[in-house]
Amino acid sequence: MKKTPSRKSRRENWENFTDGNDDVTIAPYLSSAEVCSRFASSKKKKRADADDADDFFDATDLMNKGADDYRRQRRAAKAQKGRGRRVAEADSSANIVKGGKKSEKNSSEAVAPSKTGKFDKKSKNSRFNAPEPVEAPEPRQRSKRNKNVGSEPGDRGDSVGLRVVGGLFRGTKLEYGGDRRVRPMKERVREAIFNLLGQDVRGKHVVDLFGGTGALTFEAISRGAVSATTIEIHFPTARIARRNIEILEEKIPGTAAKIELTTTDTYFWGRKLAATDPNAPPPKSPVESLSQATLPNDVPWLVFCSPPYDFFVDREGETLELLQTLRERAPEGSIFVVESDDRFDFDLLEVEIPPKKRRSYPPAEVGIFRV
Repeated sequence: MKKTPSRKSRRENWENFTDGNDDVTIAPYLSSAEVCSRFASSKKKKRADADDADDFFDATDLMNKGADDYRRQRRAAKAQKGRGRRVAEADSSANIVKGGKKSEKNSSEAVAPSKTGKFDKKSKNSRFNAPEPVEAPEPRQRSKRNKNVGSEPGDRGDSVGLRVVGGLFRGTKLEYGGDRRVRPMKERVREAIFNLLGQDVRGKHVVDLFGGTGALTFEAISRGAVSATTIEIHFPTARIARRNIEILEEKIPGTAAKIELTTTDTYFWGRKLAATDPNAPPPKSPVESLSQATLPNDVPWLVFCSPPYDFFVDREGETLELLQTLRERAPEGSIFVVESDDRFDFDLLEVEIPPKKRRSYPPAEVGIFRV
């Protein structure tokens, strides 16, 4: 094995080069290649000879690191290398067709490295022989006409169209600010639920546990419900629901008197309902109303439980306790409508849901049962 020359031997080589003349200096025209070939160690010489693939960083250019021309060439070479990699990735993704298979035509035209592991040069300034870049297809945009409200809520203040689907107030436009914390049920899901309920809505008292903008309550009132209790904890959303009640009042006077809007936490309201005597008289003062939660016992209820989907995971126990309290208090003939996503197991409700009343409207899962 050949031993690498030491610094002392290289110094002796330098002294032999000067021939004892102390005034010898390296002239400015002496190239870095000549300096490297004369005075570099044998290991560096071998590395420079073997590094043919790295065109833009040769060992002979080490002396020119501070030169503007060297930096410019290095940046250009790096940019060309990155551009070739991106083009190759775009071409590989374009070869994929339906079913996860590659087209034979495109696969035969793909650029492959040579046997030596190097890519053929297309020209003096290009590193890879890459094909022309292929533009990726633009993502399919959902038409505004078919966009369902609540499926893609916008930022705060970005109002979205919301309307009553059927009944007396059919087509009435409601206010909705687009707040991400509010998730109005999609129109197609609302319409499907009330088609399943049919005439059972008439004569019921609506209990909307997570009212939001009040769309479910207004839909039921529009289809024949006699009264409603809507609960919403978010004050800005409750104000929007109040304005929507005023919109319905302008169309048919007396509608606002049928709807009681309560701004409180639904789970706290449920615990008050469980602690309130069902045979107790209605509260006579505002102080009594704060400590009690009452619902009419002379008419059946139509209970809507459509909270944020995460509540069925994060607050599953509280949600089941709330529904259990309402089932125990509900008059005979009451109907419950529960909307969740696929993370909730409807068997936890411990009730029998008819197969025809268990529907899936992805991502929503709906279950309707009687007590």
